[in-house]
Amino acid sequence: MDSPGYDPASVTGQVASGATLICFTTGRGSCFGSKPAPTVKLSTTTSLYERMSDDIDLDCGGILTGTDSVEAAGERIADLLCAVGSGEPTASERLGYGDEEFTPWQVGAVM
Repeated sequence: MDSPGYDPASVTGQVASGATLICFTTGRGSCFGSKPAPTVKLSTTTSLYERMSDDIDLDCGGILTGTDSVEAAGERIADLLCAVGSGEPTASERLGYGDEEFTPWQVGAVM
């Protein structure tokens, strides 16, 4: 998907293209949810997950530190996506995020 890096606009484009489940990586802790399609958030660092565990679905920071493998994390991600696809609410859904995060993007620089 060729879209801007601005989270709401990027996911809006993915949903408009037919996505029904979003897997969203965050390194800064974007507070984001999408009501049209559940949004699973993956933290890139364990410290981020510890700070925002109520708003992030899965900690993938072990890959960076070497305490986890890409394969093991991938299995946990796949299991989580299957659970969410079967109706388990995401962290953003539990927090009620997603009502306002549907944003068509502007052409040009976004600040």
